[in-house]
Amino acid sequence: MMKKTIATLLTAATTSTIGLVGGPLVAHAAPVAHPKYYACLAGGYLSKVSFAAHACPKPAKVVTGNFAGANFTYANLAGAMLNGVNLAKTNLSGVTSGHIVGVPSALPKGWTLVKGFLIGPSANLASANLTGLNLTKVNATGATFYGANLTNVNFSGANLTNASLSNATITGAIFATATMKGTISAYENGQPASLPTGWQVSTGQFDGNNISYLVGPLASIGGAHLSGLTFAGVNLDGIYMAGDSLVNTSFNGASLVNATLASANLQEVDFTNVNATGGNFQNADFEGANMTNANFTNTNLNGARLLSVAGINSAIFTGATCPDGIKYGQLGANC
Repeated sequence: MMKKTIATLLTAATTSTIGLVGGPLVAHAAPVAHPKYYACLAGGYLSKVSFAAHACPKPAKVVTGNFAGANFTYANLAGAMLNGVNLAKTNLSGVTSGHIVGVPSALPKGWTLVKGFLIGPSANLASANLTGLNLTKVNATGATFYGANLTNVNFSGANLTNASLSNATITGAIFATATMKGTISAYENGQPASLPTGWQVSTGQFDGNNISYLVGPLASIGGAHLSGLTFAGVNLDGIYMAGDSLVNTSFNGASLVNATLASANLQEVDFTNVNATGGNFQNADFEGANMTNANFTNTNLNGARLLSVAGINSAIFTGATCPDGIKYGQLGANC
């Protein structure tokens, strides 16, 4: 009877420590799906998430809930104890992480745990130090890497659609073959090891400071300061440059199909031989620009300023909305 009691106690002790820091791992044992979490709630946000009961600093209060189907939107999971926890059906949108303790038994589709960081769609990795991480083929759609250290990070084949890389350090980062549709950038630090085909780092100036952007087709660099640069022959289809300052910039022979340059300062810009079909140039300022042989078919020029534009008679405006809001070719159209 005594031996049986001791054996029972040892078994119970072992089971209770699975998933805790330093707890023993039992070979081939099924992961522990901790049904309840404890966390601190303050200002509507969760932090100090754990499957172990704990106190919270005031004014935060202790809250509990079930991991299964939990809503961790914008929660701070940095340092969370998640070993063996099943998070397959949880909402991790916008979560902050780092120094995660243990490995969850399951994560939502598209999510992965890398060196203590939860990385997935809409993850918040602002200011995170991800130096040297292998993020090959990760799904970081809509993720925030603002101010993050991405030195030597491998993003090969990663999905960075609509992700924010502004103010990030990208020295040595590998972006080749990454999907960067709608990727937001500004104030980039350092030079990446590689970029997808057609992309480049372009640097402009504002108030005497150099500002670098990641420029390529479908890039999102609204409000950029890139005056006086040359993008001759470059494919910038679908790029978002609304409100940009592009004075005296050359797009000679470039492709700007479906590009958005609404409210941009395009004074003295060279649009010679540019294909801007389907673009949005609403309220843009073209004063002194050169439109020789440019194709503005089906573009939106409503409210645009077309003063002293060179070569405008050779430009194509078929189907375009002119500055006065009237379709080209119709009575009163002024383009």
